[in-house]
Amino acid sequence: MLNSSNKVIGLGLTYDDVLLVPNYSEILPRDVNLSSRVTRNIELKTPIISAAMDTVTESAMAIAIAQEGGIGVIHKNMTIEQQAIEVRKVKRAESGMILDPVTLLKDATVADAKAMMAEFKIGGVPVVNESKHLIGIITNRDLRFEKDNARLIDEVMTKENLVTASPDTTMEEAEAILQEHKIEKLPVLDGNNQLVGLITYRDITKNRVKPNANKDKYGRLRVAAAVGVTGDVVERVSALNESGVDAVIIDTAHGHTKGVVSALQSVKAKFPGLDVVVGNIATPEAAVYLMEAGADAVKVGIGPGSICTTRIVAGVGFPQLSAVMEVAKAIDGRIPVIGRPRRGTYGSIQAWRINAESESTSNLGGKSNDYKSRNAMVQKCGSA
Repeated sequence: MLNSSNKVIGLGLTYDDVLLVPNYSEILPRDVNLSSRVTRNIELKTPIISAAMDTVTESAMAIAIAQEGGIGVIHKNMTIEQQAIEVRKVKRAESGMILDPVTLLKDATVADAKAMMAEFKIGGVPVVNESKHLIGIITNRDLRFEKDNARLIDEVMTKENLVTASPDTTMEEAEAILQEHKIEKLPVLDGNNQLVGLITYRDITKNRVKPNANKDKYGRLRVAAAVGVTGDVVERVSALNESGVDAVIIDTAHGHTKGVVSALQSVKAKFPGLDVVVGNIATPEAAVYLMEAGADAVKVGIGPGSICTTRIVAGVGFPQLSAVMEVAKAIDGRIPVIGRPRRGTYGSIQAWRINAESESTSNLGGKSNDYKSRNAMVQKCGSA
């Protein structure tokens, strides 16, 4: 019989193997701060990421997740143009000031205006000439009783006494202007009367309703997008970057490969300011390899998800809790570590923050118990 003891690398723990024993605390739930970095430069107020799966995340899910403080990853199972449009929908969903508002020319029709409002879920569109000078605005109010879809918007839009603002207008000043004139859209014009932005009353009120929303410096919801290791990866990232994507995820079943690093380096060479997350991995060696190649975060977990079949089909993986702990130790806080969740059965979300100083289960201060032939680690929660 072959001696395979040298093939066993040690005890691996998954989330079901560990319980946290409640201990004394002076912290109330309302005092807890869950803010975490998801990449080198992006912080989440709620550390939840929606998966880059075609059954999970497109623009609607990404908007909902970002409004709650997390971030959605638009899946890649679509054309480059379609994925860029999905990203654009998220970036336009709400904003402090919309920097690139959709516009219409005066020779557009009522049908064009209705279609654009329906596509972007907006209630008004600025109308400009070929030089981007504002000449009017068309809103739901103008179209409410208009039956002739072939009619030019130049005949129905509001073009007299337009209320506008300058680029240095604050949100407080914009809100006062909107309330004073009883309007919902405030075009922002530069010194040449060119349209450079749009402020909406809906976006101002959303800031109060969703104070934890994950937004960029312009007040737009953040969104990420997945890309694969393909020949058009740079072309896809270029389109996503033009749409305003905040981060891209090089998403593969096995991230510890030469091809993944080649794709990472190609993307970082052309877009050095864009954060790039790489996964999936399961070992500390993979994490260090990707970090040294320029990754802004690594995603840990091969096959732990509730509907993931990688372990079943390929027979590869590593118990998730141990994988996250070992990667966190190797990375030592230099870049964020994203841990995929456990295979769920309870309808709940388990969030883990692993201290990079934890070297093994013995450092957790718990004790190992055997339960129904399964080895479990019982861990005490730290006191406040």
